[in-house]
Amino acid sequence: MTCGDVAEMSRVVLISPFKDLGILAGDVAKELGVTLEIYEGGMDSAKTAIDRLQGPEVDVFISRGGTYSYIAGHYNIPVVNIATGIYDIMESCEEARKMSRKIVLTSFEKRFVGIGLLEKAMDIDITELTFTSLQELEQRIVEASAEGGYCLVGGGPSVQMARSNGMPAVFLKASRDTVREALLQAVEVAKLRREEKRKAYRLKTILDSVYDGIVAVDGSGKLEIVNPAAERILGINAQKAIGCSAAAMIPNGRLTEILKTGIAEIGELQEIGSTRIVTNRVPIKDEQEIMGAVATFQDASRVVQVEHRLRRELTKNRFVCKYELGHILGQSATINETKEMAKKCAASDLTLLIYGPTGSGKEMFAQGIHSAGKRRQQPFVAINCAALPPSLLESELFGYDEGAFTGAKRKGKPGLFELAHGGTVFLDEIDALPIELQGRLLRVLQEKEVLRVGGDTILPINVRVIAATNKIPADLVAAGKMREDLYFRLNVLYLEVPSLQDRLEDIPLLCRHFLASLRMGPEVERIEDLMPFLLNYSWPGNVRELFNFCQRFSFYFDSYLQHRNAEKFIRKIAPDMLAGEKNPVQAKKLTEKIKAYEADLIQKALQEEGSLRKAAKKLGIPKSTLFRRMKTE
Repeated sequence: MTCGDVAEMSRVVLISPFKDLGILAGDVAKELGVTLEIYEGGMDSAKTAIDRLQGPEVDVFISRGGTYSYIAGHYNIPVVNIATGIYDIMESCEEARKMSRKIVLTSFEKRFVGIGLLEKAMDIDITELTFTSLQELEQRIVEASAEGGYCLVGGGPSVQMARSNGMPAVFLKASRDTVREALLQAVEVAKLRREEKRKAYRLKTILDSVYDGIVAVDGSGKLEIVNPAAERILGINAQKAIGCSAAAMIPNGRLTEILKTGIAEIGELQEIGSTRIVTNRVPIKDEQEIMGAVATFQDASRVVQVEHRLRRELTKNRFVCKYELGHILGQSATINETKEMAKKCAASDLTLLIYGPTGSGKEMFAQGIHSAGKRRQQPFVAINCAALPPSLLESELFGYDEGAFTGAKRKGKPGLFELAHGGTVFLDEIDALPIELQGRLLRVLQEKEVLRVGGDTILPINVRVIAATNKIPADLVAAGKMREDLYFRLNVLYLEVPSLQDRLEDIPLLCRHFLASLRMGPEVERIEDLMPFLLNYSWPGNVRELFNFCQRFSFYFDSYLQHRNAEKFIRKIAPDMLAGEKNPVQAKKLTEKIKAYEADLIQKALQEEGSLRKAAKKLGIPKSTLFRRMKTE
């Protein structure tokens, strides 16, 4: 890699006090592969040369003597000095000795090192003449020429003034090696400056693009950084604020306090005008010394929005509904009325209490109501209050903070109400919730906020609560198992799910559906042989018990095919069904009514849909089953 490859994107400019230096530098630059711009200019003309430069910003200047000092003092750009070495002075003094052993050596501001040894080595007498301005240089040369006998060694202006005053002079040249060293140094400086520019640009891009407001102060409390987000949130102008006191520009900013204490302040709430922000303030330290402080902050409303998105992200794959109201099977008037009532409940956001006997499908209705409501895209979080002991139930519902109890997770744990934020919480068997926890639940319902176990921070929540019980709610209140105030708070909307006994005409449809889900084929129709027994049973376990029966029927189906004795088969797989049967004559009459009811449904579906396939789809049964049912009519 050549120096030119390294400095390909850099701009290196030589301001040469005299023409020969520019020629030499150009030759060396070509040798090194360095792109070098060369312009002539001395102490009195360097400004004019630089001001005429166009194009990209210069990365580094190169010059020598007084011109170097002028550029370094007036421009905020690095300058490399073509420093005159002792060997350069020796060569020039060797030439001057031919004219006089008394030599005046000029230098800008600083003396050369090792002149005493040079005098002894070359047997010459050197008088150093340092100057800070061209006027001073001219005066000192006039004085030296008046004494007589001197030969001057120096830069371009010195030589010109000496000769105009009749004094012999030798130009103090820079050797090729000296110029080469300066060019290599300039390339390295340009490379470092380019890298610093890239870092500064990256930092600025980061500061400009982050949504958080960021301000930083130096050790004296003056603002050094104000990013666009901070301008927007604080309502200040960065250009005007930089360099000003942070205490004056940002009331209640507390950065000066951080400089004094050196103690970070994390998650502090702060009022800026009408805006509430959440602020983190941190000291910037160099080992033990505090060099400054930085504050990052967000609009509190933005923090809430991010929290909502985070909650949704955490819960989107865990708390989703499996069922919709359309998944609840049944053609009876009772179940249709219940589903219509559920649709009305779904259109509301009010608290809902569901009552129904065990196994009747209360959670299916709760999920269906959530799926049909405006919270359908949000979490559905269900918990059975009877499934956990009270000690665990409290932490599951309301969450806990770190260290709340032995075995608590290090960072605490959010409760189900937090996880359901924006969605629905389903509390099944609400009557199993201990009285002391019912009080906490009541507060959640009333205040829409949660306090974690062992915590001291109130967390606002937005959830719809659906509670369910298989016991008559009024009886629970009378027995002291449910707080009266909680009952009235839950019972804003009320939905009663019918028992299977109240919708016996749905049993054939449910049986066919369950058996189809168990992958039974044409043998599904054999369940019709058992229908009188099914319709004559009280079904205390309701739809859940019916599904369990269908599973047993599927498992023992081969045994049934061997004997074809319905009563014997029922006695084998469900003896309770015979023990609890009602009047067989009534069951037979009910079977006939159901067959007539089914025939009527089939006839209506065919008339409305116009084809077997569409009619079967509407009825929720396979096309082959519909065809067989039509043949048996």
